[in-house]
Parts: sequence; C-alpha cells; structure tokens
Amino acid sequence: MRIRPAWSLALGALLVYAASGGGRIVGSDEVTMLELSRALLHGHIAVPEGATMAGVGGATYSKNAAGQAVVALPLTALAEVATRAVAPARRELAGRALVSFFNAIVTAALLGVFYATARALGAGGAAAMSGALLLGFTTPLWVYAKSFMAEPLEALGLLLALGGAARARVGGRGASMQAALGLLLAVSPKLGVLPLAIGALFPLAGAPRRAWRWPLAALALALLFHGLYDLARFGTPLETGYGSQATPVAFSTPLLVGLYGLLLSSGKGVMWFAPALWLAPAGWRAMRAAAGRARAAATAVLLMAGAALLLYGSFQHWAGDGSFGPRYLIPVLPAAFLLVTFALDRASKWRRAWAALLGFAGLLVTLGGVAIYFGAQMREAGDYPYTLPLDHPHFMESSHFNPRFSPIFGHWSMLKRNLRLAMHDQSPHIAPGSAGERDEAPAPPVAGSRAGRGADVGVGAGRGPDARVGAGHTAASVTAGRLGLGEQDQRALLTGFDFWWAYAAYAGLPALPLALAALVMFLGGAALLAAAWRAAGSEAA
Repeated sequence: MRIRPAWSLALGALLVYAASGGGRIVGSDEVTMLELSRALLHGHIAVPEGATMAGVGGATYSKNAAGQAVVALPLTALAEVATRAVAPARRELAGRALVSFFNAIVTAALLGVFYATARALGAGGAAAMSGALLLGFTTPLWVYAKSFMAEPLEALGLLLALGGAARARVGGRGASMQAALGLLLAVSPKLGVLPLAIGALFPLAGAPRRAWRWPLAALALALLFHGLYDLARFGTPLETGYGSQATPVAFSTPLLVGLYGLLLSSGKGVMWFAPALWLAPAGWRAMRAAAGRARAAATAVLLMAGAALLLYGSFQHWAGDGSFGPRYLIPVLPAAFLLVTFALDRASKWRRAWAALLGFAGLLVTLGGVAIYFGAQMREAGDYPYTLPLDHPHFMESSHFNPRFSPIFGHWSMLKRNLRLAMHDQSPHIAPGSAGERDEAPAPPVAGSRAGRGADVGVGAGRGPDARVGAGHTAASVTAGRLGLGEQDQRALLTGFDFWWAYAAYAGLPALPLALAALVMFLGGAALLAAAWRAAGSEAA
C-alpha cells in the first residue's frame, strides 16, 4: 500500500501531540473560550465571569471572538456526553481534558497541510518533510498544540489561504475555495489577523478575476460574523470586546523595542524559540529565484511577517503574556517555515548540517516548554501574578530582556529539578475538585523559587490586571475555582510535569497503565512519522 506522506505526517504528529498533551484548560482566556463553546451548544453566548466584559442585559460575555468556540463545538459536545459517567467532583476537569486536545488535532492537520503546500510550491519531498518536522517539533507550535488558545487555528487558516492563493494563481482546482476556507479559519477567531490574511492573498494579484470570488465572499462572511457577534454581545458592531486595546492608544511600545523583543530578546525572541528560522534568508533567495507560484508565495510570506511585526511590535502587550515564546507570531510561523523548507531543498551538506544543529537546539528549547507548563514557570519565577500594568515600560522586564532570567533556562531548571524529585519518589499528590479544602495550612515555597510570595497565584498564567474579581472573592478563590484545585495543590504542581497522564497519576489514578498508554501513542506516532519521512524521500516531483 502506498503511504501518503501528508496523511502519515498528520496522523503521526497527532499521536505524538496526544501523548504529550497537558489535558488541562486553565488560562482565563482558555476557560472562557471553553465556556463560550459550551454556551453555544445550548443556544446562547453569555458566559460566567472571567476574561469577560459586561454587555447586553447586564450579562458577561467573552472578550474574544467566537470563531474558535464554533470550530471546537463537535469536541465540546463529545466531552459533555463522554463525561456524564464521571463522578461530579471530577467531571469538570475530565471535560476540559478531552477538549484540550482540540489544538493537537488542529496542529497535526496544519503539518499535513504544510507538507502539501510546500510540495505544491515546488519543494522536494525530503525538504518539505524536513520543514514540516522542524516546524512541528522544534518551535513553540508544539507547546501551543497543548493549549486551547486560538493561535494554531489562525496559523492553519493563514497557511490554507496562502497555499490556496498560490495555486489559484495558475488555476489550481479548488484552490480558491481552499483560500476562502483558510480566510474563515484565520479571521473568525481574531479580527486582528485580517492584515496578515490580506498579505496571504498576494499571489492572487496575478490570478483571473474569478479566482477572487470565493476569497472575497469568505472575508465578507467573516466580517459579518464578527459584526453580528459584537451586536449580540454589546449592542453595537463597533465594540469588539477588547476595549481600549482595540484603539490607537494601545500601540504605545516603541517599534524598535517591540521588534527587538519579538525577534531577538532572550525571553520572547522568535529566533531563539524557533532557531531554524536563521535559514529563512537563504530560503527567501531560493523562492525568489524560482518561477511562478513560489516567487509570489515568497512575497506573501514577507508581507505577512511584516504585517505581524508592525502590528504587534508597537502593541503595549507585544509579548502576549502569559505564554511560551512570541505568541503573536505563532500564526505566521508556518508561512515563515516555507522559507526554511526552500533553504533545505537541494542544500549543500554544510547547510544540512547547520540545519540539523539548529533543529536540535530548537528541540531542546521546545522540550522545556512541553514538559513544564509556562504558567508554572511564570509563577515560580515571580512573574505571576502581575505586579505592573501591561503598558508599564518595566512590565516583566527581566524575563523579557535579561538572559539570566530567560524562560528558556527557567523551564529547563524546573525540568531538571522535577526529574530529580520524581526519581526520589517525591512527585506531587493532588485532590481535583476540592478547591479550598486542603488550604488550611499554606504550603511553603518550592526550594530555589524566586516566588512563593502570595496566596493569589494560580498554576496558570494569563489572568492580567484587567481581569475581574467579583465582590467577596479573592484572587486566590477565583483562581482556585478556575483551576478546580486549591492553593496547596497548585503549589504542589510546580514540582510536576505538564502531561495528562502525569496529572492523572498525581490525582491518584494508576500511574503505570496511563504511562504505558502514552508510550504506545508516542511510539506509534514516531513510527508513522518515520514512514512519512521515508515516503517523502522517494516521492516523485
């Protein structure tokens, strides 16, 4: 049987992502998005208080757009049905665990689309597979595959739009509809992606007029979706939910500071979190030297990357905290790795060796983020809860710009310590569903931690100073309710690992069967990835 590299790649990646998944939805934006998806199942859009704004009828609504919640509806419905047999105390966390694999599916599909797109642009099979594996396992994309954030879906949409536009330029069958689908997936979760999506359509500049019909209809539909959703929430299509962050006043960071932060800073620089991007200039030259769709796609990648850097480089919250690496650049990462792919196509042995070294460095960086949840690292480093407003010039300054406090090293420091504790049978023990019941005596801070200075710190990060805390509720109680864990359990998890099977073992479930199940998934995924590699190497041009 002939193996199709794109399908084998996607399925193999899905198994690896599932084996290494966190099985948790804890960030305030993530929890609110899940609540919105649940609300849509029952015919309304109001959600419990969290990352919300007050709107029509005095109800609270998600600050974010609804695109991701809509796409996640099938998995949300499955979770509601599948967890009915779970004990009530653990039903909420079990439901979140199932939905948390949404981005594993999205990111695995993205890698398959990436391979197909690179091949359609003219890259060889081996180079296309190398680029896909570098993208999927040596960049923060793997970390975001463990999240319920919208960036992987936006990235998939932009890649589909770019690939479809490039194919439509020369009349590829179904290419315009692919571009239209990509635009819907990219813009519906976040209106701010619109400039990047427009850049992805650049290859259509040389296409017949009829090639524009589907993409323009998709853009109109996405904008209509945003307008109607805003009208339903706030009574006007002009309120997006982001308040002042959607106005010029929010773009207060000096552009050079933001560009340095996004590209080269020790805490958020994409060139350190995705080192293979150092090959991008060579890939740009290779794509520009090619003819037709590859050359047009190279220009589109440049436009998309430029739009992202200009848009977020001056944004007051340019770093996208709390997150791992440059969150706002994740949507353009697959497009940028098309350049990496072409740098590897028919490359010299020296360039291939350099690529292998960069890939290994990226894998090390990424494994730290995969094994240790970034919210736990922020808490241990003393970065969470936030002590300064987002637009303050010294907000998280050390973690962003001082290499000594880089999250890259912070994650690995925690990983080494937690491995040592696990080897001495000192893994955490928690009681899910009993928030507040184990907090009679506060737990001491973890040895070596710069934090441990406040009882209102949650395992997860991402709850900024603009988040609401209702009357009569402390930040600790709100965080405990959001996580389903008491403060003592939250602190205990600083010494744990961010894997679903590890969390289940910490909660008292049998550890060996869970670890074996994860190992079987991982080995199965690795075997499929190896098969995809072999098939890609022999695939005809």
